[in-house]
Amino acid sequence: MTPLEPSILIRVATIDDVEILADYNCRLAHETEDRQLDRTTVLSGVKRGLNVGDEVQYYVAESGGNVIGQLMLTREWSDWRDGWIVWLQSVYVAAEFRGQGVFRRLLQYVRQQLHDQPDVLGLRLYVEEENSAAITTYNRLGFQHPGYRVMELPLP
Repeated sequence: MTPLEPSILIRVATIDDVEILADYNCRLAHETEDRQLDRTTVLSGVKRGLNVGDEVQYYVAESGGNVIGQLMLTREWSDWRDGWIVWLQSVYVAAEFRGQGVFRRLLQYVRQQLHDQPDVLGLRLYVEEENSAAITTYNRLGFQHPGYRVMELPLP
């Protein structure tokens, strides 16, 4: 485990972070789902996400000038509730920095950003059913099972 510098900087990601974001997304898929993603596709997806605007927002944690963690937020409109549901995605902390509060700091930061937006109703995420470590962490941070099952219809 690499010790953190006294302060962790949390900031909005920029196009300069595209390579590390893509790398961390590939690592995330491999570590959590044993999936090998096509790096070119992921790189293109991160670039497009960074340019979408409010619907997609990446945040990074830095220590010693290096990005050591990330998360992405996406928005979903709820006409039933007249507001935004924000989805937490692409959460990754470099292995040598895990267990040191990096994700907690990222989450704290984005929760404050969302708290200041009155039309944001909640923060959701999906997690692999077998990823008990992540589920334990999310439960400890206050996330609850909303009673929904996520289903998907693949499109061509």
